[in-house]
Amino acid sequence: MAVEATSTRHNRTSLARSIRKGWKVMGRFCCPLALVVAIRVVGAIWLYHLLSVGGQFETMWTIVNPQLIPEWKTTLNPSASSNWLWLFNAWDSPHFQLIAQNGYAHPDYAFLPAYPILIRIVGGLLGNYWVAGFLLAQFFSLASVVMFQLTAELYMDRKQALYATALMVTFPYLFVFTTLSYSEPLFLFSTVATWYFYKKKQVGVSAILAGIASVTKIYGIGIVVPIIVDIVHSKRYRALAYLVAPIASLTSWFVYCYFSAGDPLATWADEQWYASNILSKLGVVQTIFDQLSKGLSTTSGKVPYPFIDVPVLLVLCFFGYLVAKTREVDWALATFPIFVAGGLLLTATNHLALLRLLLFLFPIWLTFRLKNPYSVAACIALFIPVTIALWMYAINVTFIG
Repeated sequence: MAVEATSTRHNRTSLARSIRKGWKVMGRFCCPLALVVAIRVVGAIWLYHLLSVGGQFETMWTIVNPQLIPEWKTTLNPSASSNWLWLFNAWDSPHFQLIAQNGYAHPDYAFLPAYPILIRIVGGLLGNYWVAGFLLAQFFSLASVVMFQLTAELYMDRKQALYATALMVTFPYLFVFTTLSYSEPLFLFSTVATWYFYKKKQVGVSAILAGIASVTKIYGIGIVVPIIVDIVHSKRYRALAYLVAPIASLTSWFVYCYFSAGDPLATWADEQWYASNILSKLGVVQTIFDQLSKGLSTTSGKVPYPFIDVPVLLVLCFFGYLVAKTREVDWALATFPIFVAGGLLLTATNHLALLRLLLFLFPIWLTFRLKNPYSVAACIALFIPVTIALWMYAINVTFIG
C-alpha cells in the first residue's frame, strides 16, 4: 500500500510539473493571442451594433446579396440569423465559399485551391461553407501568431519576439485581412511555418507546408527560394529533393486548370480578366516609368491611367526598405520577400492592393527589434482605431486593398 501511495504521489507530481511546464511554454503566446481576440471580439460587437438598423445588421453587401449567405440552423438556436457573417466577408471573400460549394468556373481560377478545399472539408462537416470559411480564417490567423513568435525567437530574445509579434498582428492592414475570410491567414501561416520547421530540421513537415503555400497564393512558391539558397550555400545538394512537394502541388494545379479550363495558366488569364476592369494594366514600376516618359495628361487634360498617389508611393518605398533590411536578419530568408516583392511590383495592377500583399511577407516584421514596452503600447494604441475604421470601410464596400 505504501508503495502504491508513493507511486500515486509521484504520478501526481509529474503531472503537475508537466502542466506547469506546458503553461510556461504556452504562456508566452497568451499576450498577443489575447490582444488579437480582444480587438476582434470588441470590434465585431461594436461594428454589429453600429451597422444594425432596427435590430437587423445591414451593410451594402447584405443589401446587394441578401440571400447569398444561407441561414445556419443549429439545434441550440434554430432561428438564428447568419447576417453576422457579413462582418467577416467582403470583396474577395465570397469567391472562396462559392468555389468550395460549386467548384471552379471563369473567372475564379484567380483564386488558388488550398483555402477552398479546406472550406469544402470543414463546411461538409458543419453544413455551412460560410461558417467554415470564417472558422478557418480565425484558426489560421491565431496559429500564425504562434508560428511567427516562434520564428522570431530564432532571431531575437523572447521579449523582442513578443513585441515584434504584437506589432505585426495589430497592424491595421494585416489585422483586417486576417479577420476577413480571405486566404491571407492560411498563406501567412503556411509560409511562416515552412521556414520555422525548415530551420528546426523537420524538412518533411516544411516541404508539405511549402506545398500548401504554393497552392494558396500563386507567389507562395517563393518560400522555397530561401530554402534553395540555403541548401546550395551549404552544399547539401541531395536535400534539393525537398522541392518535390511544392513543385508537385503547383503542377497539380496547372494540370487541373488544363483539364478544367483548357488552359494550364488559367490563373494568369483570370487575373488579367480582373485587371481589365482597371484602367491601368501595369505594375507599379511600369506605371511610374510610363507616367514619367509620356507625361501625366493627354491633350484633353485628362489622366489616361490612374496616377500613383504620393502617400501610397511613400508607403511602398518604406516597405521596400524593410524588404531590403531583412538581409540583416537572415540573408537567405531575405530572398523570399525580395523575390516576391520584385514580382509583385512588376505584375500587381492594383497599387493599393499591393500594400496588402507586401505586408504578408513575414520576414519584414523580423526587422522590428523594439525593447521599450511603452513604444510598443503606443503603436498598438494608434493601430486599434485605424484597424476598426479599415474594417468598417471593407464591409461597407469601400476598397481598402
